[in-house]
Amino acid sequence: MREVSGVSAKILEEAVAGLAAVEAGEANLDDFLDFRLQYPELRRSISNLLFLCFRRKRFLEGWIGRLAARPPRPAVRRLLTAVLAQITFQTGIAPESAVNIAVGLVKHSGKLQEAKFVNAVLRRALEQPQPVPEAPELVLPPVLFKRWRKRYSEAELAQLAAALLAQPEFTFRAERGFEPGELAAEAVPAFGEFRFFRACSAARLLESAALRDGRIYIQDPATSLAPSLPDFNGVKSVLDLCAAPGGKSLMLGERLAGEGRLVAADRSERRQRQTAENFRRRGLDYQVTVADPAELTGEFDVVLVDVPCSNTGVYRRRPDVLWRFRPEELEKITALQRRILGEAARLTAPGGQLVYSTCSIEPEENPLQVEAFLKEHPGFERLCERQLLPSAEMDGAYACLLRRRASSI
Repeated sequence: MREVSGVSAKILEEAVAGLAAVEAGEANLDDFLDFRLQYPELRRSISNLLFLCFRRKRFLEGWIGRLAARPPRPAVRRLLTAVLAQITFQTGIAPESAVNIAVGLVKHSGKLQEAKFVNAVLRRALEQPQPVPEAPELVLPPVLFKRWRKRYSEAELAQLAAALLAQPEFTFRAERGFEPGELAAEAVPAFGEFRFFRACSAARLLESAALRDGRIYIQDPATSLAPSLPDFNGVKSVLDLCAAPGGKSLMLGERLAGEGRLVAADRSERRQRQTAENFRRRGLDYQVTVADPAELTGEFDVVLVDVPCSNTGVYRRRPDVLWRFRPEELEKITALQRRILGEAARLTAPGGQLVYSTCSIEPEENPLQVEAFLKEHPGFERLCERQLLPSAEMDGAYACLLRRRASSI
């Protein structure tokens, strides 16, 4: 579809392009919004619409199936998805206007018959509004609903569905000594001694001197679980093995309190630039290294390995991850996790602590991964572990604290 004039048309075009990029596996939602927008000045509106499309994808595509006499081709289905999200869940544009803009886009591309089809489907939608379901089986992607109902109760499934539908709160972590009164923020639960707050105004937070100066860091409270687990008494050296962009490294540094060495390592040079900037803004002289885990040497008292994962715990903020989930991809990611965890074991000093964490809720990536690790590494023991499910308060996460026996080889 070729561009037509008007802000609303540009927003719709960008949303359809985003749906296509994610569906084709060319980009995840974050990368599309960060690097592929033709109209970055409209990012907030485009983002809002795309998030709606993924949060309500099951409902929207089911509605299209009931409205259309025949299955539309993929490009038209994506257009209908975005427009139905606008007319059902947004108030910034009148439903009739949204329909006219969509039909105009198709006409502008020269597909007149397709424009008539789009017009007929959307006019029918205006005449026959549908109740919006909230039952888990009508909200969650079929592949994941089938998996999750085998291990979660009805109440837990309802919680998981509600987490997908809800707009997450804007939360941040405050450095020691920062008083949140200047941002009119409210404290929220977290783990350990880390201080997290809910921003009453996202715009005020984003424009604040506290954010520019590095006194606060935008994070979900669930991120505090893994850094809170190790005992830091006597700890002099810490390695964050998959550090970028540095959020957990900052928490580890806070626990060190200037009394030891911290190395933040990651394979991504681009993302490590953000880690270095986060350290610089806080005046921290910690080492930032771009390297694969296999390239690192030495031994550390504490090793944190927050591995790449399926991200099924953070879909409140990245709803597209649920629709990109594939069992075959899960096998690949668990193999990568196993390799990285093995390297983390090598870098953990005798008597040292190893924290394994993910932002997944899949057992293959969490307790089953740890059990396989312990069979292969009898010199380690599991001290504790915790699985968080996504909720209205925080994202999902998993963390396990392991210790290498002092006499292990």
